[in-house]
Amino acid sequence: MNDATRLDPRNADILIERARSLVPALRQRSKQATADRRLPQETIDDFQRLGLTRCLQPAAFGGFASDYRVFSKIIRALAQGCGSSAWVAAVHGEHNWVVGNFSEEAQRDVWSGNAHAVASASVAPNGSAELVTGGHRLSGRWGFASGCDHAQWIVLGSIAKTGGAPQVRMFLVPMDEVEIIDDWHVMGLCGTGSKSIGVKDLFVRAAHSVSLHELKTGTAPGAAVYPDNPLYRTPRNLLALFSLSSVVVGLAERAVTEFVKFTRERRSRGLRVADLEAVQLMVAEAAAQAETAALIGEHTIDRNISMVEARQTIDAEQVAWSRRNASYSTQLAHSAVKLIFEAAGGTALYATNPLQEIFRDITAASAHLSLSWHRAAPYYGQIRLGLPVDFDTL
Repeated sequence: MNDATRLDPRNADILIERARSLVPALRQRSKQATADRRLPQETIDDFQRLGLTRCLQPAAFGGFASDYRVFSKIIRALAQGCGSSAWVAAVHGEHNWVVGNFSEEAQRDVWSGNAHAVASASVAPNGSAELVTGGHRLSGRWGFASGCDHAQWIVLGSIAKTGGAPQVRMFLVPMDEVEIIDDWHVMGLCGTGSKSIGVKDLFVRAAHSVSLHELKTGTAPGAAVYPDNPLYRTPRNLLALFSLSSVVVGLAERAVTEFVKFTRERRSRGLRVADLEAVQLMVAEAAAQAETAALIGEHTIDRNISMVEARQTIDAEQVAWSRRNASYSTQLAHSAVKLIFEAAGGTALYATNPLQEIFRDITAASAHLSLSWHRAAPYYGQIRLGLPVDFDTL
């Protein structure tokens, strides 16, 4: 398929500015999102109206076919308004890229009837997939399906029997063929609606399945469908980690801004808080951490995209370096928010203070397995020390 009509880099700021324009509305709706444990429909409508989740969607289906440089900045901008909203936008937007890696038939099934269709996902291989004529029969239960209430499709991971050695595969199925299990009662990112999904003996035809190995190596069907777009031959873990880490970085950036705004003239027990050297030091360190987290993400994304565009070989060390950077960026951003929360003192405990929501959201976001430093860092250390690492484990 022809996917040559991509977002002109000179106009990339259009999507980022659209995201920024939503910040006031997202802040206003954040409490409703927390109370409802899902995003308000108005927010989903805004994402659709402004095309924010179509950044990485193939141009052949009306998407912008842009890249992660733009996508990451969109997500960081949305996090200035609401962490849950940014998280769902990250999930829906990223999975437009993932769907673009499936077969052309699967992509037509998703977008021919609804060009604005989006997919939720739960990729941990928790279910079972039995090989049958024409595809697989899928059963199981999956957790943490962010944005599932507002998705039309879902990508589910499973260990599949293929006639040979079992392999992890991703299965693309319509939301109306799965059960949403309402178990999302949590302390942070409440509005993401990251509920569990149940499936029982569901037939998924072969065209709606792709192996995790293909996604990780950039050899999924989408690479042949869109040979002129490097996004679809990009190994998944070079970029996917920066969907969620961009939310974390955006939250840290907002925390510093919010604290500075209400601290400049704040007084406590007769003292001007801004005059305290301890507070000045905490603001300086938190700001440095947030800015460094953003720079690490931008540098890694830019280098990875340049390598793929130049058709350079992507080896295990490059993927491990990317994972290291995404998780370290997350660590820095999380540390920045903890510093700001501590500097704010008792005022941050009130539900009316935005720092409380930011603290809860970033604590929840940083707990995501893909962003865990203790999971990501050892791979890079092993490779640098000359120890073997299986590319498929990265």
